[in-house]
Amino acid sequence: MSDPLQLSPNTIARLQKHAKPFVDTVDTVINRILNIYEENSNQDSNDEADFGTAKKIRDFLITSPPDLTHTKVLSVEFNNRKFPRSDTTWNALLNEAICIAKKKAKSEDELRRLILVNYVKGKKEDEGYHYLPDANLSVQGQDANAAWRATYHIIDQLSCTFEVIFAWRMKEGASHPGTTGRFARKTRLHYVS
Repeated sequence: MSDPLQLSPNTIARLQKHAKPFVDTVDTVINRILNIYEENSNQDSNDEADFGTAKKIRDFLITSPPDLTHTKVLSVEFNNRKFPRSDTTWNALLNEAICIAKKKAKSEDELRRLILVNYVKGKKEDEGYHYLPDANLSVQGQDANAAWRATYHIIDQLSCTFEVIFAWRMKEGASHPGTTGRFARKTRLHYVS
C-alpha cells in the first residue's frame, strides 16, 4: 500500500470527532477505530459472510451490572409482555415496574420501600418528573444506571420475569463499545417464608 490515502472531507470530519487534539493523527484515529471494531467482532469465525449477521449477546449479572452509560435498549420482555419498539428505554422499563409496584403494594410504606427513585402522588410535570396515569404517580427521570437499579429492585422484590437486551454505542466512555448485552430472568422466584 504505497498509494497516498485519499479521504473525503466528510470522512475527515467524522474522524476528527474521535481524535484527541494535538495528539492523534489520521493513522492513530483509524487504528483506534479498527481496534474497537476487531475487539467486538465475532472472533470465532473468519467467514466474512457470517460477520455481523449473528451478533453474540453477552449475558450480564443482574445483581452487579456493568456501567450502562451510552447504552440503547433494543428489546424488553417484562412479565411475558413484549414492549413495543417505541417503549424500549430504561425509563420505560422503570415506569412499567413502578406501575406494577403500585398495583401490588399493600400500603404506602411498602410502595416507598419498592420505589427507590423520587416520585410524588398525582400529576407533576416539571423538574424532570413525568406522570404515570396508570399509577397516579409522577416519577423523576433517571439515567440508565439509576433506572436499571431501581427497576431491578422492584422486579426482584415482586419476582417478575424479564429479558432486557441492550447495546453499548460506539462512544468514548462506553464500558463495552459495540457489545450487545442481556439481563434476564425467565422464571419466577418463589420465596419460602
